[in-house]
Amino acid sequence: MSLRPGGISVIAVAVLPAALLTAGFSGGGPSDSSPRAGISPAGYHAQTSKKKCRKKNKKKCRQRTSTTVTQPAPLTPAVPAGTEPATPGPPVYTVPADIAGDCSAPVEDEIMAWLASIPDGSEVQFGHQQCYGQDGTITLTGRNDLVIDGQGSEFRALTLGGDHRSNWQFVGGSNLTVRDMAVRGSDPDGTYQAGFEWQHGYSVEGTQGMTLSNVQARETWGDGVYLWRGASSPTCGDDASSARNVLISSATLERIGRQGVAVVDAEQVTLQDSTIGPVAWANVDLETDDDCDIARHVTVQNNSFGSNGWGVIVNIGHGGDPQVGDLSVIGNVQTEPTIDTGILTPDPCRPPVTIRSPVGPPALYRDGYTFSGNQFLTPNNAFAFRQIRTIDVSSNSVAFAQPAPTGCNSRAGVRLTDSHTVAITNNAFTGATAVYIKDAASDTPTEAGNTTD
Repeated sequence: MSLRPGGISVIAVAVLPAALLTAGFSGGGPSDSSPRAGISPAGYHAQTSKKKCRKKNKKKCRQRTSTTVTQPAPLTPAVPAGTEPATPGPPVYTVPADIAGDCSAPVEDEIMAWLASIPDGSEVQFGHQQCYGQDGTITLTGRNDLVIDGQGSEFRALTLGGDHRSNWQFVGGSNLTVRDMAVRGSDPDGTYQAGFEWQHGYSVEGTQGMTLSNVQARETWGDGVYLWRGASSPTCGDDASSARNVLISSATLERIGRQGVAVVDAEQVTLQDSTIGPVAWANVDLETDDDCDIARHVTVQNNSFGSNGWGVIVNIGHGGDPQVGDLSVIGNVQTEPTIDTGILTPDPCRPPVTIRSPVGPPALYRDGYTFSGNQFLTPNNAFAFRQIRTIDVSSNSVAFAQPAPTGCNSRAGVRLTDSHTVAITNNAFTGATAVYIKDAASDTPTEAGNTTD
């Protein structure tokens, strides 16, 4: 105890380090015989202070009220924006080294055995810019949440193969991604050959969520990308097994013996930022095989289309609304014209766009077609519609061949047969003889701002 001026007594208490306090009091359990046994340091000093206050002047004791100070917990430093820990990605598996990557022999069986050992929710990586030989199809069935990274490798057919041999086939499953991969068939010139037309590059059958990103397909007897169902759909409206939610982005499909992209039974399909052609048939074909197949909710945007033997966009086949329809074609460029590839009766007048419902009986109609901001080439008509409702043709540029090929006499921007609710606005049909022609069964379209100069 010490005295300060004014007669106030002050008790000096040393503050011990936390480690020393722990060492001095942690042993004060029931077996400790000291007077402080079982009392914490703070409790012991409080009792001592009370005893002293009873011996002293109570008024002074009230003035000397003690305050307990609690040491604040250390602050957790804030994480600067943009430096949050990254979310862990899927586990990655690399192709075994004993699978030949030089196209010296077919290895599809070894690849499928390896893929079968990989759990769903993973990423698999092939060798950087390797070449994997094939005689048969690499098939994945019922797989989910799988990423297949080709790392620039090519999967090449080394033999002619069977009539349904594809490079890759995906049956069922969901949320699959294929990226940075090339496939090559055994049709070096990309010509059509009946009996081999089902040899596709990528066959997507009933998959629910499929992304093909930065992929390539060349020299296939069949389609570059084929979209179909994974099981039979016996009645209209039973569409659960159709391919669905498919994105094809930054693809290159060339020297293809049938269609570039074929939508045969699929919906919610987007084709964007891709280069397609030359192809023997159509660059993009929406062609259902029966009235209960679906080809709807399709977007074709910002692509480049080379030469073809049938047209850039073709939508014929079976079925009508609601199974078939809702097609948007926006901002595409055709770089080479339609030519005779020997697949059909020679016809020098095929338009770049043909949308045609079946005549029946009964006659079926399709709804919801938009063509905007495209650049096409044509020898004859630019757009041909039959039994179509709700059509928007706007802001397209179409160059008509000069002079007109023999037999191509109508030369209209839009040709309408039994079609209704049509808007034709702000198009440049350079070299056309008319903005549109129509039959008696068609509505008169809304037409404004078009040129034929």
